[in-house]
Amino acid sequence: MRIAIVSDLHANLTAWKTVLADLADLKAEQIICLGDVVGYGPHPVELLESVYSVVNVTLMGNHDAAVCGRLPTDTFSPRAASAVARHRELLAPAAIEWLTRLPLTYEGPGFRCAHGEFSEPDVFHYIVAPEDALPSWRATPEQLLFVGHSHLPGIYVIGESGVPHFVEPFDFELEPGKRYLINPGSVGYPRVGDRRSSYCIYDDVSRSILFRQLPFDTASYRAAMHGVGMDDDPWVQQKAAQQHLPALRDTPKFGKVQPQPVAPRDTRTEVAPAAAAARALPFPPRRRGRLLAMSALIAGVVLISGLAAFRAGRTSSQPQLAISVPPYDPPSLAAYPLVPHDKNLLPLLPPTLDGNGRLEGWRYAFEDRSRQTFSTGLRDSKTTLLIINTSACKAQVESPLINLAGTGLRKVRMRGRIRKPEPFAGTVFYQVVLYIAAPDGSPRQVAVIPHEMRSAKRKLSPPGAERDVSIKLREQITHLRFRIEADFTGTLEIEQPFLTADLKEGRP
Repeated sequence: MRIAIVSDLHANLTAWKTVLADLADLKAEQIICLGDVVGYGPHPVELLESVYSVVNVTLMGNHDAAVCGRLPTDTFSPRAASAVARHRELLAPAAIEWLTRLPLTYEGPGFRCAHGEFSEPDVFHYIVAPEDALPSWRATPEQLLFVGHSHLPGIYVIGESGVPHFVEPFDFELEPGKRYLINPGSVGYPRVGDRRSSYCIYDDVSRSILFRQLPFDTASYRAAMHGVGMDDDPWVQQKAAQQHLPALRDTPKFGKVQPQPVAPRDTRTEVAPAAAAARALPFPPRRRGRLLAMSALIAGVVLISGLAAFRAGRTSSQPQLAISVPPYDPPSLAAYPLVPHDKNLLPLLPPTLDGNGRLEGWRYAFEDRSRQTFSTGLRDSKTTLLIINTSACKAQVESPLINLAGTGLRKVRMRGRIRKPEPFAGTVFYQVVLYIAAPDGSPRQVAVIPHEMRSAKRKLSPPGAERDVSIKLREQITHLRFRIEADFTGTLEIEQPFLTADLKEGRP
């Protein structure tokens, strides 16, 4: 029988699905979980339901014990303790009760399992050095033991010399006269090497051990973490950046344009003679002419109004995004003076959100905050705004109004860079919004100059886009604003944008 030994799933549904698919390919006949189904990850409910459904034997791990109240979290790290509290709130009483009833050890035909070790299984001691395995061998008679807990896959072996040894994971057959303690590693929270999910298969017929290490979609795992308001570890960020190849070129549309079906003409309709048509009209010709003239006048007024609305930059036909809560409208900025000439007219992205969770100095709007998260941090020592959409959503970030009074500025330069780690689907536009003075002196929007942030020609890791453009300003322009509009699924990283005076042709 092929028995899969898995451990430390830690609410990582993405990794667990990868392992389940591999188990199906290998035709595993039984699954034993060494514990820690919950803890750390974003999907405790879904993972617990899956484990309950498909796993033959599940043991209690220290995180499982903490969630069900059998183990205090005073020795846990802040991240681990926070996840325990969150998972406890998400799980139904039936799930907590099931965790409470999980056994600490399991005895199979010729082998035994526990989460930590066997001399005191309820204390959850770690086995990380060869000497740490000795108490477990003394407490059990079996030749083969399985433990998890440390997330470190490997083989502890002791022979006739009585000296324990540690061996890196490899596939092997059990030898007479030797005892083994196997750690399959972690499915959902790997801590070694290139951070792949790790488990093993024990074949009780051939008496052999097969180790498996599988990459999982770290970007999806990150998105799920951020989607529920959880931060990820640095290794998750690093792995997500390494896991995808940069795009070498923009992809054209390879599919054929499908012709639209044309509705068949109704040949039964006959055109009436002109006289009959005139008689059929509800108004006599003279009144009909007046009505036509009036209709033309109304249509002209509507057309002119529409053009005026378009020129004013109104977007009432587009879905409006709700400004983030709490509402925040930073005060306008003055561009004068322009010394030094390379002064960034835009406010700096703050390294962290303020105490109210706001991006200080910027306006922003999100379509559905239940599916969108945002934060700031550092990438390559540069402040970066991170927006994660778990499904297709719109987002808008814009600077305050910038008053150009006293500058005589006739040209600005817009520079920016974004990164779009795969999987990413959607569009991102950098825009400069222009204003003139209304009759009452207030700024009135007259134009939006968009630039789509398409994939950069030079390689960026992760894939991204760059823009460096010069924008001319008419003499009547009194204010401007920088805006980012995005409609996408995935992760968007926005570096500090720049809007500076373009003085290549001399000072204004």
